[in-house]
Amino acid sequence: MAHLNVGFIFIAYFVPAIILKDQNEFSDDIVSLYVLILLIGATCFVIGLYTGFLIKPVRLSNFSFTFLDKEIYKKRIIKVTRMFLIAGLSGLFFAYLLMGFVPAFASDPVAAKFFRGVYQVPFYVSIIYYSSFFILTTITPISIIIWYTNKKKNLFLIGSIAAVTLMMVSLSRGPAFSGIVLAVAIIMSFKNKRTFWLLIILLISIYLFSSVFYFIVGVRNFADVNTNFKDDHPFWRVISAGTIDIQDQLNFLDFFDKDPIWTYGRTILGGLVPSHYIWNPSVFTLRVTRPGEDVTTLISGGLRLQMPMWGYVSFQWIGVVVFCFLSGFIKGLLLKFSKYWIYKSQSILIATVVIVINISIFAQASEFFTLSIYALPPAVVLIFYAFRVRIE
Repeated sequence: MAHLNVGFIFIAYFVPAIILKDQNEFSDDIVSLYVLILLIGATCFVIGLYTGFLIKPVRLSNFSFTFLDKEIYKKRIIKVTRMFLIAGLSGLFFAYLLMGFVPAFASDPVAAKFFRGVYQVPFYVSIIYYSSFFILTTITPISIIIWYTNKKKNLFLIGSIAAVTLMMVSLSRGPAFSGIVLAVAIIMSFKNKRTFWLLIILLISIYLFSSVFYFIVGVRNFADVNTNFKDDHPFWRVISAGTIDIQDQLNFLDFFDKDPIWTYGRTILGGLVPSHYIWNPSVFTLRVTRPGEDVTTLISGGLRLQMPMWGYVSFQWIGVVVFCFLSGFIKGLLLKFSKYWIYKSQSILIATVVIVINISIFAQASEFFTLSIYALPPAVVLIFYAFRVRIE
């Protein structure tokens, strides 16, 4: 689980900072503030992570995988996955029909991806779309592992391919490919340690492919590329075009430093409120960087800020320390629990369910500083895996 972000980190941080040196476009004061916030935050996070991991895992007995017979639980996993795979595929396909367009094939793919301008859809359509989408992102790795452990179950292979395809054309790269990446990582980790470096190379390659795919689909007039891009390192400019996190974060910090809008923790719950709530984390970042503009018309899903930055904009330096330590502590505690049950299960399929629960629910608890309403569909789905919910 710790290595799943290696590909993203390489493209979003290593390439821009080390190869392209995007930070040179900003003042030394802003860069120094940025580095100091991240350095203090990372230190506090590691201390919290280690502290949480030292605590003995709680032997909870109410989870299905803790008391059901292993073979019975595996059959339940297959039954639940089949149900949600069919529901998710049907729902997302139906949502595209209601929308009347597919973002990857729209005349303005980026606007279509964020439902802006002429691509706005009714609220009930977005509910169907996002619910189906996040159901599929949750169960795709489980579906792939079911097929891997039983090659006769081709329904799950076909369903997984269909799910990835339907998500990929939405231009949401991370969720679309995360299921495959997670499944492959789990399979390779269950083989032997010698596949570790092969896994790292594979993770980076997948992100490189997805970045190039996003760039090609997103550009409609390639004549504009030469005017918008610098002429140094053209290959790396294309690769990092869709993940400009360092530029976004430095730009945000530059605006915030000039006219700070302290959140005092209101963005923690802001993501649970729909319809462009002013303290929604995505809306907040756009309010800071695009002052005076109507954020509902902007073709953007907001900026990705690192955890230390959320602590800083909430409660200044105290927020950096508290947010990062607490996040690390929760993550360490829940990782210890997950590790215990992964080893105890002695089954790649059950281990996959535990890992998905960790990523979809436990990780959300440790990332409390940006809770999202989009975490609700995965949570509902995983209730059926974690507890004995009757299925007719």
